[in-house]
Amino acid sequence: MAQHDLGPGRLEAFSDGVIAIIVTIMVLELKLPEHVGEKGLVHGLLLPLTPKLVSYAMSFLVVAIMWVNHHALMATVRRATRTILWQNNHLLFWMSLIPFATGFLGENPRLPDAYAVYGFVLAASAGAFTLLRWHASTQGRDSPELSKVHRAVLGKSLLGTLLYAAAVPLAYVSIFASIAIFVAIPVMFFLPVFVGPATVNAD
Repeated sequence: MAQHDLGPGRLEAFSDGVIAIIVTIMVLELKLPEHVGEKGLVHGLLLPLTPKLVSYAMSFLVVAIMWVNHHALMATVRRATRTILWQNNHLLFWMSLIPFATGFLGENPRLPDAYAVYGFVLAASAGAFTLLRWHASTQGRDSPELSKVHRAVLGKSLLGTLLYAAAVPLAYVSIFASIAIFVAIPVMFFLPVFVGPATVNAD
């Protein structure tokens, strides 16, 4: 049976829908504490919600960066092959666990296990994105400039995956080391990748 490859449009639309649901689930976890009126704004609302807000902000930034870079990556894909479709599903599976890891971290801001779980889910998500990017890059081999961009961005994606993975064991040494990694990686992905005279942003 002949394989009929789809254009990337349907894949991107499906991914956009899943990512929108992921963000919605995360924000729905931000529930108002009880007895806010009795305890006041600071002790009743801000202090109890701060860990959840911080973990939500970190996760929102990660998901937003992945969404932007997913959009940029799909612009380089001519055909959504069966392999790309399943690698994209693999990415979305791990991304769909980000709300769970975010909620666990927000509820347990001093628990090393929470940072380890969060780091594992982000490492798996970044690793799945790296695999998707690597396979998608094979469609750009006829363009030397695009191949250079893919190679440069793949290096940064792989580094991000390894750093997230390192945050898992580091959580049991110092949660602050894991926090530093979680903050540093989005900053690193905001910095452009230099490829000859051109620059690109990377995931």
